[in-house]
Amino acid sequence: MRLIRIFILGTLIFLSSFLNAGISNTKHNLSVTSAGTVKAVSETEICVFCHIPHQAQAVGKPLWNRSMPTSNYTMYDSNHLRRMGYPEMETDLGSANDTPGALSRQCLSCHDGTVAVGSVSKLRGRDATITMSGVAGDGTILPADGGYIGTDLSYHHPIGVIYDSTIVKNFNIGTRSAELVATPALPIKLYEYQGYAGKYVECSSCHNPHKEAKNANGGSNRFLHISTNDTLAENMVDMCKSCHVKRPSGGSPNPHETVVFSYSDSAVVDKYGVNSVAELFCINCHTPHNAASGQPYLQRKIEQNTCFMGASGDRTAAPCHGTGTLSSNVDIESIIDRQYSHRSIKDIDGVHTNLDVLYGTDVAKYPVGSKGLTFSDSQHVECVDCHNPHRVSSSNHVPDDQMYPTIPTNDVSPVLEGVSGVEPTWPTEWTQPTVFATMAESEKEYQICFKCHSYWGLGTSIAPNNPASVYPSVSDPLNVPLTDVAWELNKENKSGHPVVFPNSAAGRPGSYSPQALSAVQMVSPWTNVGNTTMYCSDCHGADNELNVVDPKGPHGSNQKFMLKGDNNNYYWPTKSDGITLYDTDDIGTVGDSGNFCKNCHNLMEPHKNQWNATMRNKNYSCVTCHVAVPHGSPVSRLIGYDNFPEPYNYLGNSLKITGFKKNALTDINTNDISGTNCGGGMCHGGMGWTGVPDPDISPFP
Repeated sequence: MRLIRIFILGTLIFLSSFLNAGISNTKHNLSVTSAGTVKAVSETEICVFCHIPHQAQAVGKPLWNRSMPTSNYTMYDSNHLRRMGYPEMETDLGSANDTPGALSRQCLSCHDGTVAVGSVSKLRGRDATITMSGVAGDGTILPADGGYIGTDLSYHHPIGVIYDSTIVKNFNIGTRSAELVATPALPIKLYEYQGYAGKYVECSSCHNPHKEAKNANGGSNRFLHISTNDTLAENMVDMCKSCHVKRPSGGSPNPHETVVFSYSDSAVVDKYGVNSVAELFCINCHTPHNAASGQPYLQRKIEQNTCFMGASGDRTAAPCHGTGTLSSNVDIESIIDRQYSHRSIKDIDGVHTNLDVLYGTDVAKYPVGSKGLTFSDSQHVECVDCHNPHRVSSSNHVPDDQMYPTIPTNDVSPVLEGVSGVEPTWPTEWTQPTVFATMAESEKEYQICFKCHSYWGLGTSIAPNNPASVYPSVSDPLNVPLTDVAWELNKENKSGHPVVFPNSAAGRPGSYSPQALSAVQMVSPWTNVGNTTMYCSDCHGADNELNVVDPKGPHGSNQKFMLKGDNNNYYWPTKSDGITLYDTDDIGTVGDSGNFCKNCHNLMEPHKNQWNATMRNKNYSCVTCHVAVPHGSPVSRLIGYDNFPEPYNYLGNSLKITGFKKNALTDINTNDISGTNCGGGMCHGGMGWTGVPDPDISPFP
């Protein structure tokens, strides 16, 4: 028996010596010998603040000596967890409701600020409270202390949460996983509780309270289990990657992990030991603690400001997507500030929630009271609606020195990888698509755009057969209404730009021969007619995308409708004065006339005879014959009739045609068009035109 007692005593002495050796030079040395600011006035023992060999607390281990908090905590939660199907937080893992597990409660007995730091159960066999310095008047940790957590845990990494890598969310097309490794490798720890299935994340899953190794620049590694790297940043990133898998193995390199742009904010270097985007990686955008302004996804700042500023507290010192001097080549913020843009990225905060794509028109929100994509109650645009920062690649479908792709297609660009989308079920001609399949990952760019620019986001149009919505355009100060672009691009329509389908018999069954224009009517790279598709962003983008003077993409522009192109003044449907319609002088102008359509179309074909003979002399414009929103039309060749409403009939009075007959000729035939102002010798023969139009009948009464 004596040998057993000696062995136990020796073990305790060894354990005490071992722990003392690990703790003595850390902030968890709360004795008078500590070099920290929070320490005892006179107590010399180190372990006693948490452990005692006898008379330990019933709750807590091993040999727990502190008073346990009785706080009811506000736990971390998010719509992402609820929508993914994570189980609700357990309510009694700890000693009170709405609490983390007992292991985390032990840590919170100091860090939540409700229990005095010196409040121990026993001190050398007696009830006692150790007098401390560097604490509040009641002995608790000061809120300004770096270790203060508080009782609101909603903006800290979740604890008391089950770890389950098998959770998946099923979309109509594809699935999204929990993006967790099956089992975190040691030294990461998960914990089990008697009576509960599964394993849980607690404070000590990430932190080793007995070891606070210093990194190469002398800073603290925050008691992280992984402390083998030179800097805090590297250790934090390795901790994140021990559990989280945000990019499939073998996927495209993520620029957030490779870009060497650096912060000039000295606070970043002082805190993390590094200053480049690549070295900071995850922690450019996320922080495991005190993410109050970036709830609920542990973002550093509210929504877009995380993308603009990253880990910096100063825009001018951040190499991110803001207006800072270090980021001009990837500056998105100043582009959004231009006259025409997806302005609500900056104007609307706190509406976006993860997996919004699931909740379009006619879909009840879950959880109740949450947001989706519908303009009626959830209108917003955020960076992550169009980009997946964990999956993004730095390359685009268009080379830096070109305005258009070398080989036109509509496959999703690398910069848009991993972004959710919707795919319509296509109805009959000139009918609003109202049935959509949600996609875990878009395959085409338009599927991302349709999340908002269709019934899924806009809801029912303002009138039967009219794709114009009830919502003014967020990118147009003149309040031109948004239109249902999915409706306009319907493959069953008689005509439309080939965004969804090529203009061929196989792609657009709603059209009739000849579907495609002839090669001579197009300019490079669009001359492979009938076989090419295009992106929405081939027409919509920034002012000057060549050589990345402006970052590519429809973030913002000083040009109306964010129109872009090889022409320097790509206005539509007016000239740069905003008043004069593009007349047909622009058709025959050699070089840059500013006419937006000339970016892709050779307007001398099929109009050269008419231009030379009559059109240029009568000040006829493109929108005299063609719809002013050229996504699609119920009439061939994007023709619009005089009874079309705005915005298709520009200002309500630009369209003049009343009948159109499609032919196979390169040039428009004088017997092809009928209209109030098209006859009388002005253009297409006399007013008595009796040709029978193709079945391109106006759907508008």
